[in-house]
Amino acid sequence: MRLSWRAWPSSLFVRMALILLLGLLVAQGLSFWLQWGERATVVSQARGQNFADRMAEVVRALEATAPAERSAALATLPYGDWQVTLISENQVSQNPPRGPVGAMLSARLGSAREVRPLGGAAGMGMGMMHGNMPRGFDVRLQGGQWLRFSGARQLDTPALPRDLILRLAVTLMIVTAVVMLAVRQATQPLKQLAQAADTLGRDLDAPALAEEGPTETRRAAQAFNRMQARIKRLVNERSRALAAVSHDLRTPLTRLRLRAELVDDETLRDQMAADLDAMAAMIDATLDYLRGLQTSEAVRPIDINALLASMSEDALVLGRRISIQGQALAPYTGRLSALRRALQNLIDNAIKYGTCAHLRVDDDAGELRIMVEDEGPGIEPHELARVTEPYYRPDASRSSATGGVGLGLSIAKDIALLHGGDLVLTNRAQGGLCATLKLPRVAAAAA
Repeated sequence: MRLSWRAWPSSLFVRMALILLLGLLVAQGLSFWLQWGERATVVSQARGQNFADRMAEVVRALEATAPAERSAALATLPYGDWQVTLISENQVSQNPPRGPVGAMLSARLGSAREVRPLGGAAGMGMGMMHGNMPRGFDVRLQGGQWLRFSGARQLDTPALPRDLILRLAVTLMIVTAVVMLAVRQATQPLKQLAQAADTLGRDLDAPALAEEGPTETRRAAQAFNRMQARIKRLVNERSRALAAVSHDLRTPLTRLRLRAELVDDETLRDQMAADLDAMAAMIDATLDYLRGLQTSEAVRPIDINALLASMSEDALVLGRRISIQGQALAPYTGRLSALRRALQNLIDNAIKYGTCAHLRVDDDAGELRIMVEDEGPGIEPHELARVTEPYYRPDASRSSATGGVGLGLSIAKDIALLHGGDLVLTNRAQGGLCATLKLPRVAAAAA
């Protein structure tokens, strides 16, 4: 089955560490396997040579003894873990001579001897070279007498010494620590770059990245700093342009308003005044939106409960109905004027289309959520994602009747994004719209 990258952890640090550690474990396992095989071969060869030496001593002693006295001589010879008996011709193993034991025995005796492995151990002559000792052999003495060497048990390759296992474990831990350190050094610049990019989205005056470290890291930091400088320069130029446009547009509007007062036709004069008011409202709203994300307001702790209470009192003065349910558990770190503006836009929108506004506060350690609900007709589901776009109005006639130009929700969403959050619109089951201002506390604290 093909392994998908989606099954891997999302962290680049964890992915790189797993890949390197997996490669390390495979290499260590292969090295251990090769070392174990080499050890088994060496141990088997040593056992085979020791066994051949013992066989040669016994064979040499028995061949120097008269055939009639060999049974008595066997009782005086050392056999170790082996049993040595004289057998008849019809008891001899039918396995063909094979393996290195016969050659080693013949080399020690100075002349060839026929050696046959016992029973199912026909291949044990080679098995002795790969880790296991054979169970026995039949050896033909000079003169035709057969001698059987049989083992009580089959000996396996001894386990690795504890000191070798300890050294392997220590080596593995040291290499693992080095791998983790190397991966951390490789991924740390990416983490810093991501944090700087996130901070830049909230604060153009954030400190520049340190241009240090390897060549690739320095180049990335330099490119990011150049991008930040260009963005800041463009935003400052737009600020100056907006200030000039704001002044230049209001001057002719003021002159047109004065000239409209000189019109004798009262009906025409009222129509011209209404058009001028609409133009002024559109210009103010557009300039308000364009300058919305370039605020230089400082970030500070905000008492959300006191802010909502003051906005509720202001609404009562204007005869508006606002209810508040729930409360923030702790102050929120953000921009006071921007948040007040976003909440005011949401409240105005709820009152325009739903006659009242119900505020609900839901807070926890990770996120502050302020829901503004109304009792209006709501919004078509397919329009929910588009109504926060600038100048987009799903019902133009209704918006014009309420005096909006389609920027209130856009400004509120931009302010939410400025704080690292979002604005989510949903239709209520009982009717009306719910606008949820999501403000993450972690992102706000980082700002």
